[in-house]
Amino acid sequence: MFVHKKNTTQLTMLALAISASVSPVFAEGYGLQNANREKANTSKWECKRCVIETGFNGSVGVGAAYNDIDDIHFANASGTDSDGLVGHLDADLNNKSDSGYQTTFVANKLGYDIGSARLETGRIGQYKIGIGYRGLAHYNTNNALTPYSSSGDNLYLPSNWQTGAVTSQMPTLYDDARNVELKTQRDRYLLDAVYKGSFYQADINYQHEKRQGKRTFSGNFLTNSAMLAQPIDDTTDEFGAKIYFNGKGWLIGIDSSFSQYSNDHNSMIWQNAFTPTFGAAYRGQSAVAPDNKAYRVGANAQLSGNGHQVLMYLGVASFTQDDAFLPATVNGPSPALPKASLDGKVDTTDMKLKYNSRVLRGLNIRASYDYSDKDNKTAINPYPQVITDSYYAGTANNPEYDRTKQQVKLAAKYRFNREIYLDAGYQYDHNDYSDLDRDRLRQNGVFAKVNYKISSDWSTWLKAEFSDRTGSAYNPITTTNSQSNPYLRKSYLADRERQQYQLNVSYSSATALSASANVRVSSDDYDDTLVGLTQVDTHGYDISASYLLSDDIIINAYLNQDWRDSDQAGSSNFGLPNWYVNTDEKSTLVGAGIDYRHLLDKKLDLGLEYSYSDGQSDTEVTQGLSSPYGDYFSEKHNINAFAKYQLDEKIALRLDWIFENYQDSDWLNQGLALDAIPNVLIFGDMSSDYNAHYVGFTFSYEL
Repeated sequence: MFVHKKNTTQLTMLALAISASVSPVFAEGYGLQNANREKANTSKWECKRCVIETGFNGSVGVGAAYNDIDDIHFANASGTDSDGLVGHLDADLNNKSDSGYQTTFVANKLGYDIGSARLETGRIGQYKIGIGYRGLAHYNTNNALTPYSSSGDNLYLPSNWQTGAVTSQMPTLYDDARNVELKTQRDRYLLDAVYKGSFYQADINYQHEKRQGKRTFSGNFLTNSAMLAQPIDDTTDEFGAKIYFNGKGWLIGIDSSFSQYSNDHNSMIWQNAFTPTFGAAYRGQSAVAPDNKAYRVGANAQLSGNGHQVLMYLGVASFTQDDAFLPATVNGPSPALPKASLDGKVDTTDMKLKYNSRVLRGLNIRASYDYSDKDNKTAINPYPQVITDSYYAGTANNPEYDRTKQQVKLAAKYRFNREIYLDAGYQYDHNDYSDLDRDRLRQNGVFAKVNYKISSDWSTWLKAEFSDRTGSAYNPITTTNSQSNPYLRKSYLADRERQQYQLNVSYSSATALSASANVRVSSDDYDDTLVGLTQVDTHGYDISASYLLSDDIIINAYLNQDWRDSDQAGSSNFGLPNWYVNTDEKSTLVGAGIDYRHLLDKKLDLGLEYSYSDGQSDTEVTQGLSSPYGDYFSEKHNINAFAKYQLDEKIALRLDWIFENYQDSDWLNQGLALDAIPNVLIFGDMSSDYNAHYVGFTFSYEL
């Protein structure tokens, strides 16, 4: 139940997420499969004691749980937002024949929103066919209040609704308001097959994903706005195929894919809850994500030998979209559109070239070149601009947003002795844009990393990175009705100097203890920006350890903290800066767990894990006087425990318990009622503050 956790936290203001990544390292030419066996006498290689287990075996588990859930946010931990009694199926079944055919079926929490199952059959080393299902879900809140109800593309107000100039003048607002859930559920179905020949392998796969739910949308009419629960009903189909051929020191392959996105909604139409302040704007309409398609084909090649390796890739893709346009407005006469549909098309070309070589004893070099080009072939036309579905404000041409990106990397790794090696490199990035404030961006970067194995148990490494970004003259675009401040520099295009430092120390030995610590510091300086983001400083650390008390008891603990301090300058008079913003963000993650196996004559296993996470953001605006924003935080205590008892050799009973205490707050709607803002109809206070429990029993049978 418990795993060793390292460096796995990142703050995104209100949300804390734990992520883990594993990067495989492949060595070419050193595996058993590459050994020269031509002259070996294999007649006596038969293993007398090796027994390949055949027949049918595995386990099946049926579970029932009580889910105490008033706030659906807890479902992100329990896996289902069903309140009360819920059930699920677990399975791990395998059937293997003497001739090499094998069929497996694996299921995990099937019946929950995050359940999964996979059935796979085939002959080992020759082919396999698999079908599968996986559920994915994200739960935001069920505390949002709205007077709207949905049907198809439309959001309706009650038949007796009385509009008002401001929210306080809507007499039936509180009577008509009802709770709406903001969540997203994905159901993903998979089909794939693999066939292996003597010198080739062919793969095909198909995936169908259905997505449903509701998300926040803002419907505007000039100075009035309403928060709406936009329905989500769409599907994505993806098909892929590839074939690879290989020989001694070479591999070539071709892979292709096709995807199609279909939205069940053609538009979003809602009634105006306010008394129209301009013309007869009694309803609004907004476009939704259009149906689209994508095609891609790529070729790969790999050559290796005598300590050298070359990898090449060339791929082309095309993205198309041709949904019919909606009218420019549904309020009054609609300006004429230049075409009935966009007939949009974007082509991309990608090329990668990598080279690795061991040129001298202890010295390895590597080089790579990446090229990526996005070519927007959509016709440019003048389109009418209608402000908040209310009044016509002239025309504007659709921009191209073409981009060509090139990246060059050069690096070398030199091992001085068994204890110390140095890894250093250089990177150059070049970007060409169209229809942006800058036509060209260039970035030069260098890094160096020193690894030192202090002893058989202790090791450490230190890494430093520096990069400098600059580019062509900064000329704010003029093809929009909303002109930019001439002193403004958008952060993704602005000149920037970046420094990053990281130190890691780890301990691992044949004894029971392993531990690691990591410290990191970075600084981004936007040295040529007067208005915009000017400085970002971050620092943080990770500490983790695990200790094997005995063959049956293991404990682990971890601590992570990160800080981010950013400065921004703004202008209220379209000139030099006259107000400033400082934002301090902090995240903390603490956890500990114990896993105790084989109690009571090796019949009982126990596990307990506790974690605490906290993320907060403090923002202060200074314009003569300092004005701090309100609370913006999330805090969570989580306990996850299990007990598994082996009733006999084949039957086991497992108890799972999850407890979560969660609280968050966003100053944007903290403590606000539906009519708190005169010209904005909001969802109310959507903050979460709950204690929730999940208790589940699983009965499993070993076949």
